[in-house]
Amino acid sequence: MAKNQPMNNNNADRLAWTRRDFVRAAGGVVAVGAYARRGILPAFAADPVSNLDDLARSVRGQLLRASSPGYDEARRVWNLAYDRRPLAIVRAVNLEDVQRCVEYARKHTVPIAIRGGGHSYAGYGVADGALQIDLGTFSTATVDRERRVASVGGGTRIGDLLRATLAAGLYTPMGSCGSVGVAGLTLAGGDTNGRGLYGTACDNLVSAQLVTADGEARELGPDRNEELYWAIRGGGGNFGVVTRLDFRLHPVVPLHTAAFNIGWRGIAGAMRAYGDLVRDAPDEARAGFFLDPESGASASCGYRGDAAAAAAYLEKWKAAFRPAQAQLSTSTPNPEGEVWGPTSVAVDGAFLEELSGGVVDVLSRAAIEGRGFAQMLLGLSNGVVARIPMTATAYPLRGTGLSTLIAAEWHKPEDRAPAERWVAETSAALRPWARRAYVNYLPPSTPERIREIYGVNYPRLARIKAQYDAANLFRENQNIRPS
Repeated sequence: MAKNQPMNNNNADRLAWTRRDFVRAAGGVVAVGAYARRGILPAFAADPVSNLDDLARSVRGQLLRASSPGYDEARRVWNLAYDRRPLAIVRAVNLEDVQRCVEYARKHTVPIAIRGGGHSYAGYGVADGALQIDLGTFSTATVDRERRVASVGGGTRIGDLLRATLAAGLYTPMGSCGSVGVAGLTLAGGDTNGRGLYGTACDNLVSAQLVTADGEARELGPDRNEELYWAIRGGGGNFGVVTRLDFRLHPVVPLHTAAFNIGWRGIAGAMRAYGDLVRDAPDEARAGFFLDPESGASASCGYRGDAAAAAAYLEKWKAAFRPAQAQLSTSTPNPEGEVWGPTSVAVDGAFLEELSGGVVDVLSRAAIEGRGFAQMLLGLSNGVVARIPMTATAYPLRGTGLSTLIAAEWHKPEDRAPAERWVAETSAALRPWARRAYVNYLPPSTPERIREIYGVNYPRLARIKAQYDAANLFRENQNIRPS
């Protein structure tokens, strides 16, 4: 993990904190928590203002307040649609910093916002009135070639992890954008392009370190804190601050891809063809159907493995999408991946078990209505990830299907309302066919929807939440409420 750094002795802006600042940042409410446990960490004084000052002095990392230089930059997240003001921001540099932050938040019932990569579509790396724990310095990535295990800090980005593993000739399934945080991706399950052969990111998580609401650092794995280990593989950041993750590694396999540009005509027919092709796709296949706001629809299929086997399989795709010309390529994982800079975007998600006539009607009509600002991704989830039992982990998207992202981007304030309306209407129209969804694709959602998405796994998640976070300290997320 990140090494200890020298204590910052410049406390001028740390002490420039008034009771008015505290009450304003906390939304006018100051409460003292009832869940503190003695003996875990040094106790803070009773006064909330001096408590925050004590926290500033006790951590080795930097504490930022609303009046601190760098506060506005530190609270900014990738999705600019969310402009939130935390009570304070701690740039933690070691495990003890994280524990002291949790101790402070617990004693004063201040919610915690955990910032790893800062790429949450719902902006959950920051929250109004919360104590934001920034894990940006927890960015180490090490590889044990003999054990085929990679270990990363809770603030490591996908690109950093892949650079370390690929240098060793190994790979673990990750997302397609190198600047996204590994932890945020994994804790939600981790829809990855290698899931057909290897499962999702959470299926390859072999152990982790988690700071729970009592301030304790717990080691999680198949034989250690098994309930928490089960819960963090799909249950998001509901159970604590993950400071280390350890992943199983696999050999690097080339991906042979055929891509087809469809445009704005014939979207419904192309979508039906795509649905037929992915229905019996082999484990080696990776497939996606895309809508770009400017160029329209496209489809692609990749095959991991032998070039001859890939060529034979991709012939089926060439035949299905004629007269569109196939664009062929061969690649290995790219640490940078796709780059999507900070923007304002509305999103929602759906897990579609098939592209039925009704679903195709909804999506093809929505594509035309959203021309110029709308985006879609229908990514195939099949193979290994589909065969793992629903209750083996908290991740609820088992069985073959299409994990679908519905998104609309805007750059001018007046375009926000139409974008959000298009996403909401498209999502609502899909609901009869999609009760589940990838939680990382959701906007801030109601308790009822979260319960519906997790389905059979929700009662167990709620019981674990009640055991380890009865006060719901970790609620700045797609929240699982304590039972």
